[in-house]
Amino acid sequence: MSTPIASLRDAFVRPGPDEAVELRAFTHGLMPRRVPTMMQRFAEDWSGRGVDAWNHVPNHWQPAATNGSEENVGWWTLPMFLGDAFIAPLLGAPHGTCIMQPHVHWTMQCLLSAPEVIERGNEVVLVDSAFPSVKHSVHRWQALNGLTPAVVDRPAHGHVDVERVIDRIGADTAMVVLSHVGFTTGQRIPDRELRAVADAAHAQGALFVIDGYHSACTFPIQVDALGVDVYMGGLLKEGCGSSGNSFVYLREGLELTPRLTGWFGNAEPFAFNDTPQPHPDVRRRFLGGTTAVASLYHAVEGVRLLLEAGLDTVHAHTQRLSQIVIDRADEAPFSMRSPRDPDQRSTLLVLEVPEAHKLCEYLKTQHIYTDSRKNRFLRMAPFVWNTKADMHRALDVLTETLETGAHRDFAPETSGPVT
Repeated sequence: MSTPIASLRDAFVRPGPDEAVELRAFTHGLMPRRVPTMMQRFAEDWSGRGVDAWNHVPNHWQPAATNGSEENVGWWTLPMFLGDAFIAPLLGAPHGTCIMQPHVHWTMQCLLSAPEVIERGNEVVLVDSAFPSVKHSVHRWQALNGLTPAVVDRPAHGHVDVERVIDRIGADTAMVVLSHVGFTTGQRIPDRELRAVADAAHAQGALFVIDGYHSACTFPIQVDALGVDVYMGGLLKEGCGSSGNSFVYLREGLELTPRLTGWFGNAEPFAFNDTPQPHPDVRRRFLGGTTAVASLYHAVEGVRLLLEAGLDTVHAHTQRLSQIVIDRADEAPFSMRSPRDPDQRSTLLVLEVPEAHKLCEYLKTQHIYTDSRKNRFLRMAPFVWNTKADMHRALDVLTETLETGAHRDFAPETSGPVT
């Protein structure tokens, strides 16, 4: 039986006061209430077991194993265990294809260091709106392995044109990388279009990689249906797993030997051999040095709640809330940058406003929590802890602020780069 959406509102720690509206799930998810308990368990395992915790700790993540027997879990195997138990269900992926990562940047670096990528061609096709973890990585590796970024420009409205991407794929393409959801538009590329890109890439012998950081945990994903070779993402945002908890899915049968793999990705790490041997499990090759296990204790508490509610239910709820913004947009003093089409709409809504950073900081004084990008875009992401009343309150305050210009002369007492 699925968990009612209404009950999820209290499963996370929300900022006060009661009228506060938290709309920054797209930047950093709220903390699940079980996180302090899980961190206490980490402290108890460390203090009570010491180095033996690497071999075995109680299965705090799935105390009742589905097969009736207690599965052995230790710090050493935790990235694989969590990948199988929680990430695979998020992505509709087979057992043995997902593994936890420290961040998407590491995953991208591993991909670019794999000789099997450069053997396919000398270009990486990506759009100009790719997140820096992807775009910057390709630029920096160009001098090392000759992989050249083939950047596809977007139309004036800023949304990705899949036909332009497909037209750019050719015999020299080694890899195509697309964001499932754009971080400056909120555009979700529909499954049929992603599949068309996958088919075009594979026809040229290229890999198809999806950056799903801004889509994970917001709607159901079926990696097999998408035809994707690599799907990478993280739990910092709607996954509510905080930082240090990213993941990667690698298609079954995909052979990659990243040069950046660490000793945790070696075939016989405790043999301490003079020369490295790639681990037979390809996903293990995406491990680096000693895993940071503390963050893995709280990694999936948000995922657990969302899976119990059902990602279809989560998506339907956020679509109802975002529709409120769309319905009011035509009469409001801002313009919508995000698509209005439900098939292309994600959890993220991006509004174009002047002086977005000042506006964002001012709204905080009214207990409306949004974020801003490039001082042009105000972003809001209604999620499972939000209600229809939240959305109307946020829009009322936003509209009044823009109409009166109350934010223009506002000087925040403290301000930093993170909004």
